[in-house]
Amino acid sequence: MFSILIPTYNNLEYLKICFNSIKKNSHYNHDIIIHVNDGSDGSLDFVKDNKIKYTFSQKNIGMPKALNLASKYAKCDYILISHDDFYFCP
Repeated sequence: MFSILIPTYNNLEYLKICFNSIKKNSHYNHDIIIHVNDGSDGSLDFVKDNKIKYTFSQKNIGMPKALNLASKYAKCDYILISHDDFYFCP
């Protein structure tokens, strides 16, 4: 299993596709941690409603800081960094 870190900045529709592709196409229950920058597009509500581990910043702090915050909650030995517009194939 991997801890999958996904920073997002008001890209809800792509984030949904990314998250759902992991759930649909993997046999493993990966540790998914999303960092929500701003979240005014509903992405903060999405992670809360789906009980996804997340970190949050009220403004866009950039990818490196977002990943550093999210990585503190990683539980697996391996970390995979993803963008919110990736699609995970089977």
